[in-house]
Order: sequence, then C-alpha cells, then structure tokens
Amino acid sequence: MLKRLDGTIEAESETAAIRQLGNLGVYPLTITEAPVDHQPRVSPIRHCVSSRALADMSRQLADLLNGGVPLANALSLISQQTEHRALREVMTEVALGVRDGQALSEGLSRYPPNFSPLFISMVKAGEAGGNLDAVLTRLADVLDGEAELKAKVASALVYPLVVLGIGLVTIVVLLTYVVPKLSTLFAETGQSLPLSTRALLAASESLSQWWWAWLGGIVIGLGGVRMGLASTGWAFVDRLTWRMPLWGELIRKLDVARLTRNVGVMMGQGVPVLQALDVASTSVSSLSLRQAILRVKEETQEGKSLAHTLTLSGAFPAFVSSMVAIGEESGTLEAALLKIAARYEREADQSMRLLVTVLEPTLIVAVGLIVMVIVISMLVPIFQLGLVAQ
Repeated sequence: MLKRLDGTIEAESETAAIRQLGNLGVYPLTITEAPVDHQPRVSPIRHCVSSRALADMSRQLADLLNGGVPLANALSLISQQTEHRALREVMTEVALGVRDGQALSEGLSRYPPNFSPLFISMVKAGEAGGNLDAVLTRLADVLDGEAELKAKVASALVYPLVVLGIGLVTIVVLLTYVVPKLSTLFAETGQSLPLSTRALLAASESLSQWWWAWLGGIVIGLGGVRMGLASTGWAFVDRLTWRMPLWGELIRKLDVARLTRNVGVMMGQGVPVLQALDVASTSVSSLSLRQAILRVKEETQEGKSLAHTLTLSGAFPAFVSSMVAIGEESGTLEAALLKIAARYEREADQSMRLLVTVLEPTLIVAVGLIVMVIVISMLVPIFQLGLVAQ
C-alpha cells in the first residue's frame, strides 16, 4: 500500500536528495528547495562598531558596488580586509545571508546595536530605488560628520575632565590619608573642635571605613539616573536639562541639527517624510524632543502642514518652523532641512567652545574652594592648640 509523505531532508544537491530517499524506500513526486532562514552563527556582538568604522565600511562597499562587484562578493571582501573584529564578524554573517537570498537591510537589522534605524532605512531605500551605492556614499558622509562631532566634543572635554579628576584625587587623598593623621593629634589633646572640623573628621572616617559602600552607591546612582532618563517617568529631568544655561542650549542645538539632517538625508533618498520623522526621532538624545516629534508625526498624518505642527509643539525654535514652511511652499523641504542642520551645527560648535571656556575656570575654582575648606578646617584647631600652649 502506497502512502504519501511530506517532509524535508538535508542533502548537498537535488540528486543527492533523490538518492538518499531511494535508499530509504521513498520515491519523491516533487522536490523543492526549502527557504533558508539564515541565523547568525556568531555569538552576540559585545563591542559596538564606531561611527568612523561604519563610515569607512559604507564607503568601501559603495566603491565596490560602483565598480561592478556583486554585493555578496563585496561584503566578503570587506569582511576579509577590515581590522575591526566585531565588524568583520558582522560582515561575514551578512555576506552569507545575502548569498542565501537575503536583503542587505534585513541582514544588517539583525545587529541593532551596530546599525541604527536610520542606517537600515537608508539601505532599504537604496535597495528599493536601485541606487544602493549612492545611498551608502551618503551614509558614509553622515557617519563621518557624526564621528567628527563626537571627536570635537571629546577633545573639548578632555581638559575639564582632567582638572576634575585631579581635584577628586586630591580631595580623596586629603580625606583618607592626611585628615586621619591629624585626627589622632586632636584626640590626644582632647580639645573642643569646631563644627566644620568635626564634620570633616566624620566624612574622613566614613570614606576610610566604608569606601566600598560609597563606590557602590555612586555606581548604582549613576546607573539609576541613566535608566531613569530613558523612561517617560523622568521626563521632567530631561526638560530641566534643556533649561540649563549653556549645557541645555548645546544639547538642544545638537538634537535639532541631528534631527533635521537625518530627515533631510532620508527624504533625499526617497523615504516618506512621516517615516523619516519616525526613524530620525530615535537619533535624538532628549526624551521630551522625541515625544514632540512623535506628536508632530501624528498631527502631520492627519493632514496638517509640517511647519504648523512644529510651531504648535513648542519644542522647536521659530527659525526651524519658518524654514520648513518656506521649504514646503517652494517644494524644497529637503534642502531647507539640510540648511537648518548646517546652521545649528555651527551654533552648537560655538556653544561648545563657550561652555568649555566657562567650565575650565569654574572647575578649578570649585576644586580650590573645597581643598581650601578642608585645609582651613584642619588648621583652625592647630592654631587654637598653639594659642593655648602659649
């Protein structure tokens, strides 16, 4: 009695599959190749790829595609040439997926820590429009700009952070080494100590004996603040940060510049404005601004003009709404957004220089005052002891 069976078998080729089934006494009516669900074979990537490395990879891939190299071969070449370990592993897996018929955007989306929604959306638009090489070149320019901005911020903050670090080390050494030695002298004399000296001795004893608790509390506190700022419950802290002098202005200008540039770049590659707003909202650091962008998207989807919704949100300067209105009326919204981004990037650079100029002497004065208070609090009892001795 014949019985019909449906199933799958693993074999190197269709002929090998027929041979294996024949050995089992099974005679196939039809054989079709099962779709391959390619899964990454590497362990989860622990090290994120930097913007500079992604920019170099995008530019190399664009050059290879422009030179007529097939996508899978180009990805394999990049994986062999790159010195970045995490990027090499990712590109190897993505190349295998592309060889199995997977789209590049789908393969990259399996590694969200390394490839942002903006990157994925741009690649997907390039695949749909048939101009993947041009899109990758544009992405490389955007990533180079982000890497340059991060380098400027890092270099500007190096000196203030060094001053702060040296100040903190000095204070810790005073409290854990110098103050305890003097406290022994005060205990032997048995004299009455001023309030500031008693408070300093208590802080020194606490730091010396419970340093691990202090360290753990600082780590837990910073982690809690970081998690809280990412949740909607701490939106008031985000709004307070925006209102801070100098620092809030810098963050606001950087976010507006990043948002408008990303939306303008995506629109230039054929991404609809609503989708571009949705994707670009993930690139800003301010939670309140992200919420405002989503509200703008919803109201624009209902038929209102983008400039009008930006004005009503109250989260964007009047210059942004005016430029967007001009762009909508003239049909050059993409160019208007890029002009807004260029202006706010220049202003953010000026704000950053001003912030560093103010921050450096402020930190020096603050650390000096703390050290002065510690020294005076310890010297006053010594002077009193000398007066008593006379």
